[in-house]
Amino acid sequence: MEEDKKPQTMNDQFFEVTLQKIREIRRSKRSITQKLGDTLNHLFLVKGEELAKWLNKYQKMLGQPEYMERFTNLLMLHAEVWMQHRKLVSMSDIEQLSEEFSTGESYKQDIYNFPSFQGDFEEDEDGGQSSLPEELKDFKGSSMVLKIEDIDRFMDTFCSRDTYYRRAYAILAELDKQVLECVEDGVFPEWTLIPYKDDGDAIFQFSHFEVDLREPDEKYRTLYVVYRYDTTVS
Repeated sequence: MEEDKKPQTMNDQFFEVTLQKIREIRRSKRSITQKLGDTLNHLFLVKGEELAKWLNKYQKMLGQPEYMERFTNLLMLHAEVWMQHRKLVSMSDIEQLSEEFSTGESYKQDIYNFPSFQGDFEEDEDGGQSSLPEELKDFKGSSMVLKIEDIDRFMDTFCSRDTYYRRAYAILAELDKQVLECVEDGVFPEWTLIPYKDDGDAIFQFSHFEVDLREPDEKYRTLYVVYRYDTTVS
């Protein structure tokens, strides 16, 4: 006998519908302002003058068009996570995200330039792993680029000429090799440790994927794999 399934509540339906809408917005060819407006609209069910007021505020705050695009990519990535975790979002959540984006050093780096995708996470005894999400399962591009969030702090940590530590680019070369091998299976460890001395490792945490969907030919698209530099351990 088939086990009874718990019926969805109105909130469950809202989260599922909004999650699908966010994914559809990300794939679409709409302008970045339309994407931001549509995302806010589906998160808060607002439109008209109130929505126009919000868009105007963010355009003034973020200034340059490329910052608007990067913030929108970041917002859609967070919106997807919020909906998957059944979080009812408030304007204070958006305000906090925009404040972190406009003042945080890590967001001034070369990340969130393209549509951003959360990995499908599975927990295991090693801390978990993220696989390519459904939208990227059939990724056909032959190019991969590793990006590091908080790269300046990482470079400063491994810049000395007078220690027995490995230099920053030697560590990144090994990380790049491991990530490239992961692309073959489409599964990326949540945590990756790269030795920087005999009894110590630099720790990197998987963040997200990015792909420039504006390239019409899928075989010429590049998969950007973003890891965050965390700390070191001995």
